[in-house]
Amino acid sequence: MTDTAIVTGASSGLGLEIARQLTARGMEVIGVARRESPFTTVRGDAACVETAQLAIGAAKVRGALRLLVNCAGVGIYGPAGSYDEQAIRRVIEANLVTTIVFCNAVFPVMRAEGKGTIVNVLSTAALVGKPNETVYCAAKWGARGYSEALRAEAKGTGVRVLSAAPGGMRTPFWPDDRAGFMDPSEVAAIILDAVFRPLAVTDLVIQRT
Repeated sequence: MTDTAIVTGASSGLGLEIARQLTARGMEVIGVARRESPFTTVRGDAACVETAQLAIGAAKVRGALRLLVNCAGVGIYGPAGSYDEQAIRRVIEANLVTTIVFCNAVFPVMRAEGKGTIVNVLSTAALVGKPNETVYCAAKWGARGYSEALRAEAKGTGVRVLSAAPGGMRTPFWPDDRAGFMDPSEVAAIILDAVFRPLAVTDLVIQRT
């Protein structure tokens, strides 16, 4: 039976590159995104339970669900006090709620089969507070806490939970090309190397030295 992977945020940036590299490795990829792309299988809001269930259904049709990569995210930046309610909700939903919704749906499936890997893509903003990123940091710190708690719950189940915290990358996430930012293809390769290693890797911090 073919191994399948669900990748959220698969229409651009790191998510698109992870989907591309997984396909090259022979996995069936169920890409989840709001926009169409070569890897978008399920089009919808990753913060919705219905979207997660559609993705799981598509994965089961194609093979055995063995990997979830939560890569969906949105960045809205500005000084504290400048965020309106819509911006706050959008950042929290895109970066935290999506992670919880997909983990909550996929983890029981993997636990029942005693096998699988969940990768939650965080950010270096999940490790240290940054000015003008208060809401984004809050969302990513929340995702980090959720990942650590899920890893503790997954102990002994055969399900691995990996957190990856990359620094800045040259993706549509940023409106301009910034010097020193990483190529998403390199970051994707590092993450997938950790996924497919026989030894368990739990936390990755990926940034230029």
